[in-house]
Parts: sequence; structure tokens; C-alpha cells
Amino acid sequence: MSLSGYVKIIRPVNAGVSGITAGVAYFIAGGTNPLYAVLLLFIVLVICGAGNVLNDYFDLEIDKVNRPDRPIPSGQVASKKALLWAFTLFGAGILAACFTNFWCLGIALINTVILIIYAAKFKGIPLLGNLCVAYLSGSIFLFGGLLVGPESFLVMFPLFAITFFGTLARELLKDAEDIEGDRAGGARTLPMSIGVPGTSVLAVILIICAILASFVPYFTWGPLYLILISVVDVFIFLVTAKSLVFKSSGELAASKCTTYLKYGMFAAIFVFLLVYLVTSFL
Repeated sequence: MSLSGYVKIIRPVNAGVSGITAGVAYFIAGGTNPLYAVLLLFIVLVICGAGNVLNDYFDLEIDKVNRPDRPIPSGQVASKKALLWAFTLFGAGILAACFTNFWCLGIALINTVILIIYAAKFKGIPLLGNLCVAYLSGSIFLFGGLLVGPESFLVMFPLFAITFFGTLARELLKDAEDIEGDRAGGARTLPMSIGVPGTSVLAVILIICAILASFVPYFTWGPLYLILISVVDVFIFLVTAKSLVFKSSGELAASKCTTYLKYGMFAAIFVFLLVYLVTSFL
């Protein structure tokens, strides 16, 4: 057991990016207090981190096959201590959310419940688990925006939709990569039923939905946004379309399509922030 294992198991990069996204959403919605942005970052980071820890706790048998280097199967973190660590993080996040408002606290509580049920039950149900992850990812924009007030919902909803469809596509492709390990661990996923080719087709359709949603903020942010997001859209589409040529999970995993898709989604968040800054200060 090691301290680094407790840090690694929360997946600090992914959780941190999620936290930054909440802060970005707050400013996009019209927020002006940097301390609130930091508070949002902390809440999302620890609650997302707790969800990641809980996933690893329940996925021990699967990770022995798919991810043997993760903290629990590798012995860096004991299983029972990982469970305690997860609920400590959940508690810290909810406590911090008490210093926001009714809307944000409600989302924090709802998302905590979804994360727990997802890890324990929903992850093994075809498509339902993927939908949970997609909602949780998109809800970060709603969470950050609603700290400004409920009037921000219409501004945040297109960003929620972009993230929802993009994340759902990536989650399905990740499941397609992990078919063998999921089968060994007794999990049931949609790619196990429709295969890698079918999953790739569905992912491309979902990415097209995300791209269509990405055009909506143009009416608020203008031509600069359209140019920048179009570049990101082309990259995301090409990366996802590349998966159409693969027939096996091994080929898909080796292509790193899901990794590049994640980078594309990070780039979209950067575009949201950059265009907001340009339109606000110029």
C-alpha cells in the first residue's frame, strides 16, 4: 500500500479536468467570483474521484484481466481501504456543496447516488451504465452554470448535449475494447451483443449528434466559435470514423481511438473557454 496509490486511484487527471470544466461552466454562465470556481473544482474533483475509486472496488475481477496495473489489483491499495477512501471523498464533496446553492447541492447529491448505484449495479446492464456516465459527464456543465442561477440552464444545455453524446460514444467504444475482460468478469455490455463493428456504427451516429449540438452556441458566440469548434468536430469525427474499419476489440484498443476522442473532447472544452474569454474581454 502507498500514498501514490490513493492518488492514482481517483484518476486525478480525469477528475481534475472535470473539476476545471465545472469552473469554466460557471464563468460561461456569467459567474465572476474565482473562489466559487475553485469551490466547484474541488467538489467535482473529489466526487468524480470517489466514483472512480468505487468503480475500481467493484471492478476488481475485471481489472485483473483488463487493467492489472490499477491500484487495487496491483496491491497498491487494499480493497476495504479503497471503499473507505471512496466514501470519505463523497462526504467531502457533499459537505463542500453545502456552501453552493440549492440547485448545485441537489445535483451533487443526485450524482453521488447515481455514481454509487452505477458502480454497484448499473455498470453491468447494457447501455444503461453508459447512459449514466454520459449524463454524469454532461451534468458538470449544468452543475457549474447553476451556481449562477437557474436562468443559466438554457445556456448550459447545448454544452450538456455535446458532452452527453460525445461521452456516450466514447464509453461504448471503451466497452468494445474491453469485451474479453468484461466477459471474464461476468459483466454484460452492449458491444458484447452487437460486436465491435455495430458499436462503431452507433458511436459514429452519436458523434454526429454531438457535432450537430456543437453548432447551437454559434448563435451566442459567433463566427470565431464556429471556426474553432469545426476544427475540433472534424478531428473527433475522423477519430471515431476510424473505428469502423476494426473487427476485433484488440484492433480497436491498439488504435487508441478512445484516447484521441478524449483529447478531442478536452479540446472542445478549451474552445468553450477561449471563445468565452475573447467575447467577454474584446
